[in-house]
Amino acid sequence: MNTVSASSYSVREHLGPVEFTFPMPDGTDMHLKFPFEKLFEIGDFPRRAKEELGVDAIETVAFQFAGLDDPELDRFAASLVASGVRLVDVAIDAGDLLETDDAKRAADLAEMKRWIARFAAMGSQFVRVNAGSPFRVGEHAPSDAPQLVEGLRELGAYAASLGSRLLIENHGGQSGDPVWVGELLTNVGKEHVGLLLDLGNFDILMQPTMAHLFSATEGGQEVPFPAMVDAMDLTPLYDALEALAPYTELVHVKVHDVDDAGVFRAVDLDRAFGILARHGYEGPLTVEYEGHGGDPWEKTRQVIAVTRTFAEGGR
Repeated sequence: MNTVSASSYSVREHLGPVEFTFPMPDGTDMHLKFPFEKLFEIGDFPRRAKEELGVDAIETVAFQFAGLDDPELDRFAASLVASGVRLVDVAIDAGDLLETDDAKRAADLAEMKRWIARFAAMGSQFVRVNAGSPFRVGEHAPSDAPQLVEGLRELGAYAASLGSRLLIENHGGQSGDPVWVGELLTNVGKEHVGLLLDLGNFDILMQPTMAHLFSATEGGQEVPFPAMVDAMDLTPLYDALEALAPYTELVHVKVHDVDDAGVFRAVDLDRAFGILARHGYEGPLTVEYEGHGGDPWEKTRQVIAVTRTFAEGGR
């Protein structure tokens, strides 16, 4: 049976203001700030996830901590132990493995290793990094770019030495192309890296859903999910899931919206789960709710319930 876990990203709107920086192709940085209200501390997420979401496994996101010296990291680690919750994965968004400047890339690798070590010490089964910056839109680095392949091999070996498994994710930029991702995984080698398959992070959905997400930077108000998405033909997304399912070691069950009637958008989870089942997927399923407005705990609970039904063989 698949393990069902919940990502702390799902309840980001209750964790206070979030700021993070992504490197852009032109060498500048994109800085984003989300002015969310702080209703609890990230260090308490393991306990609350078990008590309020009914899960014994979780994922977290490195940028939800203030840095490697954030005392919430120690609280988070202690909460894992006290609650008996297992850390399945951490998403690390530091650095850019497609950076061509050797000194910058070396600094990025060192930063990624520090984050990997911190969470590997908490027993994280997986650690996820990006295959280049998610904001490298329009760039076409080859899937055998030496700095990317070598960087992933180095990080994969480092993670393995600490008892964790390195993953990449379809997470913006070129990673939205399933052909490119498959080629990259082959070039790096399965012994070094695996795939975190996000059900919703493909190009056809990225523009409308990212616009919806970033609307939260405009004061944090609730913005209706784009109606245009309901009429979209998402066949390319399901084709991408078919192509990448054989490589997959962890899945993000991505839901962009749960409305008052309990309708999920935009991915048809029955169809997506069916694809995973046909490929014999038996790995973890991490719920990552990406909508905003309303109660993210309740909406995450609804997605977990549907995911658990699949995990138990009921769909």
